[in-house]
Amino acid sequence: MQKLLLDLNVVLDYLDVSRPRHKAVSDFMNRNKGKVKFLFASYHYDTLFYLVKRLKLEQEVIDKFLKDFDVNLVSTSGRNIIDAKSFKDIEDGILVSVCRRIGDDCYIITYDEEMIRNFERAVRPEVFKVEEPKTIPMLDLKLEYLSLSEDLEESLLRAATRARYILGDEVRQLEEKIANYVGTKYAVGVSSGTDALVLSLRALAIQRKKKEFFDKEDLVITTPFTFTATGEAILRAGATPLFVDIDIDTYNIDPKQIEKAVKKYGKRVKGIIPVHLYGQPCNMDEIMRIAKENDLFVVEDCAQSLGAKWNGKQTGSFGDMGCFSFFPTKPLGGFGDGGMITTNDEKLYELLLMLRKHGGRDKYNVEYIGYNARLDTIQAAVLLEKFKHLDDFNERRREIAMNYNEQLKDIEWIKTPYEHPKAYHVYHQYTVGVMNGKRDEFQKKLKEKGIQTMIYYPVPLYKMKVFAKNGMEVIGELENVQKVEKEVVSLPIEPLLGKEEIKSILNKVLNDS
Repeated sequence: MQKLLLDLNVVLDYLDVSRPRHKAVSDFMNRNKGKVKFLFASYHYDTLFYLVKRLKLEQEVIDKFLKDFDVNLVSTSGRNIIDAKSFKDIEDGILVSVCRRIGDDCYIITYDEEMIRNFERAVRPEVFKVEEPKTIPMLDLKLEYLSLSEDLEESLLRAATRARYILGDEVRQLEEKIANYVGTKYAVGVSSGTDALVLSLRALAIQRKKKEFFDKEDLVITTPFTFTATGEAILRAGATPLFVDIDIDTYNIDPKQIEKAVKKYGKRVKGIIPVHLYGQPCNMDEIMRIAKENDLFVVEDCAQSLGAKWNGKQTGSFGDMGCFSFFPTKPLGGFGDGGMITTNDEKLYELLLMLRKHGGRDKYNVEYIGYNARLDTIQAAVLLEKFKHLDDFNERRREIAMNYNEQLKDIEWIKTPYEHPKAYHVYHQYTVGVMNGKRDEFQKKLKEKGIQTMIYYPVPLYKMKVFAKNGMEVIGELENVQKVEKEVVSLPIEPLLGKEEIKSILNKVLNDS
C-alpha cells in the first residue's frame, strides 16, 4: 500500500472550506480513502493547531479529519533536521527526509512548487494516481508500525525514560492484561513462544515428577503439523514427542488419534500439547476429557491463536498452561522475540517465575536449573500499545477471510478454510488446500503476479532429522498430514490490507482458476 505524507498546505486546504483548493483536495482525499495510507508529520501537527485557531475553527475539526481518513502522525527526529540542512527551505527538507525514511513507496502530497521541482516523489493532489502494488506481501510490518507509530513511540519513550529495562512496570501491566483477557489467574512474560513451551514443560516435570526434567521414556502427544518449536520443547524438557495425525478439515490434532495413542502407550504418556494452528482452536472439549480421564497435563500452544475461542472461551485458558508467542508476525507481535504463559495453577505460576530468572527466588541461591528467559520491558511497552488493537485486527482478518471464502467457494480444486461451529477462528493465516497436484504451479503463478504466499509447514516434524536423531514415536501412517503437506498454501491476510489490494489478490487468484 502506498504511503502519502500530507504537506501542511494540503491539510489546511481540506479543513478551510473558504480556500480555493478545498474542493480539489476534498475530492482527492475521498477518492483515495482506503486505497492508500495517509500520514502527517508530527512537527506540522503542532503548527496546524495554531493555524486552525487563527482560522477560528474548532480543534474537533482536526480530530475528525484524522479519524475520517485514518491519518497517522509520523515522528520528526533530530536526524531529519540535520539531513534537511542541504535544502533551501529547511521545512521542505525535513518533510523530504521523513519521506525518504519511510521508503520508496512514500509520496509527499503538496502544492509547494519548490519541493515538487526538487523531489521526484512530491506531487500535487490532482496529479497523484494510485498504483497497483508490484508485490503484495504476506504481512506489511512497516505499514502496521506507521499506523500505530504515535502511540508506539510515546510508549517506547516512556519506558526508556523510566529506565527499568528488566522486568519493569510494563511487563507487569502486560501480564495483568493478558491474564484478564484470556481469563486466567496468572500470566508470566517470557523471552519467546519457544521458551514459553520449554518453561511450561519444565515446571510440570518439577510439579508432577519432582524432578528437573522428564525422562526419555515419558511421552508427550502433539501434532507433527506445526512449527519445530512445539516438538523441540518436548525434547528440551527431557521427554519424547509422540506424533499423531490431524483432522483433515481443521488441520489441528485429531482427538481420536490422541485416544489411540493413550491406549497404545498407557502410563508412558504424560501430557498433550494441542496446537491451535493458523488461529483455529482445537477441539478442547474432547482433549480435556481425554486428559482428565487419563491424568494427563495439557499445555496449549497458542502461538497463533491469541483472541481465538472454543465455545466462547479463550484459547490458553483450558489446559494447565497456555503458551503465546509475540514474534513480530503473530496476532500480537513485538519488535523482536517475546512470549507469555497463562495458568490458573498457583504452584506452576511460582515455578515459572523462578525458571525464567535462572531458577530461583534468590538469584544468588537458586533452586532449579533455570533460564535467562524474561520478557524485555521495551518489548512489553510495544505490546501494551498493540494490544489495544488486537480485537480490531482479528475482526479485520475474519472479514478478509469471509471475503476470500465467498469469492473462492466455487473453485473445485481449492479447499477454503473450515471453521468449526464451536470455534472463533482468528485467521492468523488464511490457508487453503490446493488439490489435484496444482499447489506448486498455483504458487508459482501468484508469485509471478506479485502475490506473496507461504507454505506452513512444508516438512512435518516426524520427517525432521532432529527428531530422528533424538527420539520420537509415531502413531499410524499420518495419512492426513501426508496429504495436506502437499496441498496447503497461505494467502496474504494482513489486517491493514486495503480494499484495492484484496481485490487485486482475488482477481489474480480467480484468473488462475
